[in-house]
Amino acid sequence: MTKSLLFIASLLFILTSCKEGSVDKTERSGEPDVYNVEDDNAKMNQAMVNAKNSIDEFKNALASDNPSFEYFTIKQKFNADGGAEHIWVGDIQLIDNDFMGIVANEPVYTSEVKLGDTITVNSANISDWMYYDDGEVVGGYTIRVIRDALSPEEQAQFDAENGLLFK
Repeated sequence: MTKSLLFIASLLFILTSCKEGSVDKTERSGEPDVYNVEDDNAKMNQAMVNAKNSIDEFKNALASDNPSFEYFTIKQKFNADGGAEHIWVGDIQLIDNDFMGIVANEPVYTSEVKLGDTITVNSANISDWMYYDDGEVVGGYTIRVIRDALSPEEQAQFDAENGLLFK
């Protein structure tokens, strides 16, 4: 569990969670920044649709017990004052066709969950998923939207700081 939580903490240097309805960045002392994305952002909304439409790929990979696959995480939308907050849930397990995991980010806007809570993921509120396949990111649709908006230099820095390899 600790290894996965450390991975998620380092992974989310740029995108810890998203709050719908705004465009600014929330900086937190000792925590990764949170980038707020407008709820009508077409690229982000399409990324969330793509994630939902491909959740079976994630489920099959999780159930495969492939030793090359690791760090399974799901991003879930939670209600927050004035909108919603999307938070990563790590250490994902599939139990009776439900995803269960541990809240891996310190919430900024929602009081529905807190860091370290064990939850059953609400499938209707999944906004992203990802895992590593031999060190390469699979999924991570919303992360890719943020990453794609960076300059090539910023992308290289982001990848190096977080150990990310994108296919």
